[in-house]
Amino acid sequence: MTAPVPPLAYLPEILTLVAALGVFLLDTLGVRRRAAFGAWTTVFLAAAFVSVLADLGVPGLGGLATLPSSYLTAGAVGPVVFTALGLVFQAIFLSAGILVAFASLSDPDDEVGIPMFYGLLGLATLGTLLVALSADLVFLLLSVEVTGISTYVLVGYTRRDPRALEASMKFYIIGALSTATSFFGASLLYGAYHTTSLATIAQGLPPDASLALVGFGILAVGLGFKVTAVPFHMWAVDVYDGAPSTVSAFLAAGSKKMGIFAYFVVFVAVTRLFAGPQGWPLYIALGGLAVTTMTVGNILALQQKTLKRMLAYSSISQAGYMLLGIAVDTPSTLSGATLLVAAHVLMKGGAFLVVAALAQIGLGARIDDLRGLGYSHPILAGSFSVLLLSLAGIPGTFGFMGKFYIFAGAIEAGGLFILLAVVGLLNSALSVFYYARILKIVYMSDEAPAPSQESGAALHRSLTHSSQGVASPPPRGIPGLGRIAAEIRAAGAARWIAIVAAAVLTVALGIYPTPLVHAFNAAATQFWSLGY
Repeated sequence: MTAPVPPLAYLPEILTLVAALGVFLLDTLGVRRRAAFGAWTTVFLAAAFVSVLADLGVPGLGGLATLPSSYLTAGAVGPVVFTALGLVFQAIFLSAGILVAFASLSDPDDEVGIPMFYGLLGLATLGTLLVALSADLVFLLLSVEVTGISTYVLVGYTRRDPRALEASMKFYIIGALSTATSFFGASLLYGAYHTTSLATIAQGLPPDASLALVGFGILAVGLGFKVTAVPFHMWAVDVYDGAPSTVSAFLAAGSKKMGIFAYFVVFVAVTRLFAGPQGWPLYIALGGLAVTTMTVGNILALQQKTLKRMLAYSSISQAGYMLLGIAVDTPSTLSGATLLVAAHVLMKGGAFLVVAALAQIGLGARIDDLRGLGYSHPILAGSFSVLLLSLAGIPGTFGFMGKFYIFAGAIEAGGLFILLAVVGLLNSALSVFYYARILKIVYMSDEAPAPSQESGAALHRSLTHSSQGVASPPPRGIPGLGRIAAEIRAAGAARWIAIVAAAVLTVALGIYPTPLVHAFNAAATQFWSLGY
């Protein structure tokens, strides 16, 4: 299709750019309150989210659509392409940005770098949206870098925490290596195909198929850093651990999923093309990458003593399950992987926000510091428990539905793919051990959690001590409004609401995922048929 794309078709990207640039404008005008920056960013990201849903044809929003529906089946328009699956991922990326922007309203007003945080969050989200439109290798990798450069700085935005600055520098160095590797792989593909158009690449094998295979392999390595695939994962744990927890939430829930979609775009067609005369090299390589990632991530998560590092390794293992979607490369597994990506925004994003809430309450960073949390902060602990159960893939949760459809799709594909499903199931069972260990500490200990700061201790005493100042056992039963209000004040109202909302949606979409499943199946089928 050669007709130019109407400018309003890019309304979600325009609104996201306005969100980012507006923050910097407010800063130059002398605005200093976090509430102003956070509200501005949240509102514009929410407007972009609604615009994407309207373009997807969600009932009740059709009048707000700005993208002609014909473009969803038209193929590439220059370096961009509009697909239903791309719009689904845009909605996922925006939901991660909204979750983090809203929850961060509970962070202190006197923190250094507040405008930088919200501005970079908007720019990073913009990069993810552009990745979802990519129909050209160069455009794809440049879009990845928009998010990459923004997140390198975002990790150390406070400029006061040595650990965050160290994490930012590590992230930058590894990111530069990832970028160089990705562009080198793309240059080999250009040499093989004489184009960087993904539409052309998806049409068939080039004359020099061996050069193309090497190029795809090197590109897979470069993108592997973005998705924290093993053995390209070591940066992630230190970065997630050193970054502010709200930034870690965005890295795990948003920017990492950008890498997953980049894998989808690059490999959805070529894995099938190379499965013919060249054997199964890409299927085997991607399958091995997925299995190694989930297994190593789970084994290392079992050994962690601090909550944040455990969640980081858990996030690595979850990437392995998502990579199964492209390793098997059928519409069913792509749909299941997309479902798990959507669930992961709630599960992992919410879990890292719990870490931020615990730090504000004043609890230590070790898993053992959560003793008795289920009695002192019952709603927060209950929400955290739901998110962990979903990460473990327990039935009745959103995470279970994602894994179920991935494994079912792999079994349906037959052959060696059944082995991938079995390994995935075993890894999912293995993950239950370290999630259950946290639940045991949270609920099966009467000892109240030990705050690590004086202010946290005061807040904790207000929840667990009697009016006479004598320590009393943590109260059991249904929490009263007074205890809930105290818990909200301790954790931060916006952050508490975001965590509870993530937990509620995790259960609701686990019980009734049918509308999403149908929508994702249709989107994945169209994307798989198009091939990019």
